[in-house]
Amino acid sequence: MKVYLLLIAILIGTSVLSQSDLDESINKILDDYVNSYYEPGLTVGVVKNGALIFQGNKGSMNLEYNLPFNDSTVFDLASVTKQFTSACIGVLDKQGKLSIDDDVRKYIPELKSYEHTIRIKHLLNHTSGIRNHNVLLDLKGFDYKHQGYTNEMIQELMFKQKGINNIPGEKVLYSNTNYVLLKLIIERVSGRKIHEFSQQELFAPLEMTHTFYRSNLEEVIENRAYSYYKNNETYQQPKSLTLCVGAGGMGSTIEDLAKWSDVFLNPNHKFHYLKEFITELDTLNNGELMKHARGMFVAPYKGYTSYNHSGRDLGMRSQFICIPDKNLAIIVFTNSEHINAVNISYQILDLFLEGESIEQKENQFSHSVKQLREFEGAYQELNSDLTMKVFVENDTLKAISSFGRDATPLISTGVNSLARIDNPSIVYTFHPNEKSDIDLYVDFGGAGFYFERITLELNPNQNLVDYIGSYYADELDVTYFISIENNKLVLSYPNNENITIKEGVTDTFGANRRTKYSFHRNNEGKVISFEVASEGTVKEIFFSRIN
Repeated sequence: MKVYLLLIAILIGTSVLSQSDLDESINKILDDYVNSYYEPGLTVGVVKNGALIFQGNKGSMNLEYNLPFNDSTVFDLASVTKQFTSACIGVLDKQGKLSIDDDVRKYIPELKSYEHTIRIKHLLNHTSGIRNHNVLLDLKGFDYKHQGYTNEMIQELMFKQKGINNIPGEKVLYSNTNYVLLKLIIERVSGRKIHEFSQQELFAPLEMTHTFYRSNLEEVIENRAYSYYKNNETYQQPKSLTLCVGAGGMGSTIEDLAKWSDVFLNPNHKFHYLKEFITELDTLNNGELMKHARGMFVAPYKGYTSYNHSGRDLGMRSQFICIPDKNLAIIVFTNSEHINAVNISYQILDLFLEGESIEQKENQFSHSVKQLREFEGAYQELNSDLTMKVFVENDTLKAISSFGRDATPLISTGVNSLARIDNPSIVYTFHPNEKSDIDLYVDFGGAGFYFERITLELNPNQNLVDYIGSYYADELDVTYFISIENNKLVLSYPNNENITIKEGVTDTFGANRRTKYSFHRNNEGKVISFEVASEGTVKEIFFSRIN
């Protein structure tokens, strides 16, 4: 087999590495992350010119029985699932059974009739503005340790929502709910459950014999990997009673995903139309080309275009990335949160691009210190209490978030844009003197975060007693309790007790949990309600004072 793989590498490869050199280099990377078969590990596949030229495993897929990863280990995809849900929509589109320009309410009339039409394409590219159900569950105080949720529960929750975050097509706000609703559309249009439809229309024709949407929490999955996380240097296994598919909820293997990569790399593949569908970049309402396609990100890397998506859940990470111009795909799965599948994939990718990457123009742009100081200030994420301090130090612009420990130096890339020196794919674009609701946009490789410039005040809310009381939100069916302890305002709600909330501006509080509480007063100055915004993907959840 090794001789066979070596011949393939010589005949079809453009890499300077021989197969043995490649094996050694990749294994060295993997050894840096996992050096024992008695701890969680990973499984990796590299596809080049249609052949699976490397498949490697490190560590244990099951700690209870010390079972090592193997070439047919089944693992969870998490958000890598989204490209398959998108593919199901693509199949229905090709069959003429729906159009991505259709109003979502044509298939889901239970959704509220919002002011602006939400179309299927807005769900696919995360511009719908629909609130993220994960955040809504957090705000409800959902007990993840002792409860689970289903697609039906999320649908019921979303049908109660009275508002959305933005005009559809206006901006990208990544939300798992989009793909939960796409799953519902697939089932209603096809008349089949998504696990049946995908098996018949995708996986069987592609001979992906170990790939599936989960349909039963109690089903036995042979040769599956279990997930783990560290707690005080001891590995523990997260348990979940949740079965909600569409945004996640799939299982697969390295070999099956290698077959799937051929859809993106082989122009003659019978399903290549799905590559065109999934990776097509739509435009925002302002005409700007998006970076998130339909279930995948389309991003430049060292002069090449990459199609990629990662996944993350309790105790696991996954990554799928294709470089069509190199006829190359890399698949990584890890069964521990501390093993970063994304970083591993790019380290392996660099082995193929070293000395071969398309030459990029040297960045000639630079800012004067005076220009850099125009960007200084305090910024707050829209619909969140996350803040970002931007300042000049030693003639260098630096940024640090309220979650960060150290300030990150930024390097100039354009008139109003700078990138992190340690990761140039993370770009900060400032919007000075523009009629815009944002002052700073941070692009994390296609996932965007929006900020406004704010002026922080010292002790802006002198009378904390004004806020004491009970408040109810009918969209979440939950009551929040606010009290004072040790001269500080404290918030409690189910499974979240005694959270100290701190002030930043008048009548606005946060707890550095990416959640903002904005209070409202009546004409007499009495606090009567507040609104919650959280994680950038939920806003205007209204809580009325009930005592």
